[in-house]
Amino acid sequence: MDSNLKLFLSVIAGTSLIFAGCSNDNEVPPVENLTVVEEGNVLPVQKIESTQPTAILGAGGSMSEQLSNTFTNIVEPNKAKHVIVACQDLDTYEDEIVAAYQRGIIITIVDPVGSKLEDWCSAKGIIYAGDPMSIDRSALISFNRKAVSMSVHKKNKGEEIGEEEVPMVIFKDWLDNILTPNLKGPDLRSRDLKKRIAPQRVSHVFPISIPASSINESGWGIPESISLNSTAELACDIYQMHSFAENTSFFGDIYIVEAQLTIHNGNLYNGKWQYSQGGKQYESRGFCLSDCNFGVSLHERIPSGLIHSGKHFCIGGPAPQSAEVSSSLQTGLEWSFDGWISGGNGLESATPIPLQYGGWTWNNLTETSSAVMDISSMNEGGDVLWTLVVPEDGNEATGDMTFRCTWIWGLPQATDDSDDRYYMQINLSPLYSWTRSLLSGKQIENKVIPADAPSACFMLIPPSRIEGQRVDL
Repeated sequence: MDSNLKLFLSVIAGTSLIFAGCSNDNEVPPVENLTVVEEGNVLPVQKIESTQPTAILGAGGSMSEQLSNTFTNIVEPNKAKHVIVACQDLDTYEDEIVAAYQRGIIITIVDPVGSKLEDWCSAKGIIYAGDPMSIDRSALISFNRKAVSMSVHKKNKGEEIGEEEVPMVIFKDWLDNILTPNLKGPDLRSRDLKKRIAPQRVSHVFPISIPASSINESGWGIPESISLNSTAELACDIYQMHSFAENTSFFGDIYIVEAQLTIHNGNLYNGKWQYSQGGKQYESRGFCLSDCNFGVSLHERIPSGLIHSGKHFCIGGPAPQSAEVSSSLQTGLEWSFDGWISGGNGLESATPIPLQYGGWTWNNLTETSSAVMDISSMNEGGDVLWTLVVPEDGNEATGDMTFRCTWIWGLPQATDDSDDRYYMQINLSPLYSWTRSLLSGKQIENKVIPADAPSACFMLIPPSRIEGQRVDL
């Protein structure tokens, strides 16, 4: 097995990783005359407002003040496109929430409690397709009956008050995009699968934190106002299909996934600072993203929880395979399929979208960009890992960085009469570097610090596995 994949799997298993920097003496000289010489990119607290027609039911939980300041167009539930309610108030506003869900309205649950929310949704026939394993760790989750979902992690301990505004900005932008009226529906006459099937859309905001203990043990001079927290933002479009057993090339479930990961490095870049220590003058710079493993794997649910699925494999992709800095980057792929297939959200309606025989195509090769990092990928039995390596001292490491990719999973164990559900596991393991140099010489020291490795899990809404009327257009 590749060494990078072993490292990734050890992170999933919770193995502690230790990255050794330069050794220090037992007694570290005190730091003197510490001065910031270049400010970082940390965003100030932003005043954000949304004019989306929103109904806030009850007090809105612990985020009530922020929500009231963000959603300035507050309306009655029957006039809303968006409904906000605290998890503790679900029973109080049961009728309003269920009615809004049936109309396709976005529901946002604040301070969600996993067991209560899952039991309540199950009893009301409501499907939450976001991350079922991290409900308790989320500040809010949003969803509707058309397989749209988003979740935002709670603040990490030790964050400054203003920093929780960043996820709120992301959430507001996501909501504005989802509620944009010009989102096109599926083209039921097209044989282009990207146009034919309306995708499941899942989004998640990950917290990224550099452990304060790693900083304190360094012995290097650090400004008091240093930021150790940031976020990464994931957005996925998932296109679901089912190939019936009579197809000889492949039969079972097919999931085409387009993913976009944005790492907000600016919140961790603190600029440059100078100080005296042990009679020497130093300048430090940090923190810059060094590299990040982005891994995806498939799980299935059994009565005791989720287990890794060993029967899936990639029937298309993954893309990109590899790329070097400054090279052209293909984030999409071409793929074709012949056979009788059914597609679309199998939980949205009992009637499947009929997809006719043969000649189906997928092509998102037009999504190209210039690589700003070295990229390598591995495919181990359908589990995919990308390693993103940022050039040393690259300017891109101090601002937002976006990575796009595509892959197609085939699940042959999903039979025509199956009611199985599958889950997509996402794992990040970012590393950050910071350097110091002697002002009077060229000596450079570098430390690499692992940030907390966040993860999330999403339910893949299954395609309809019921054969619809066959129509050959």
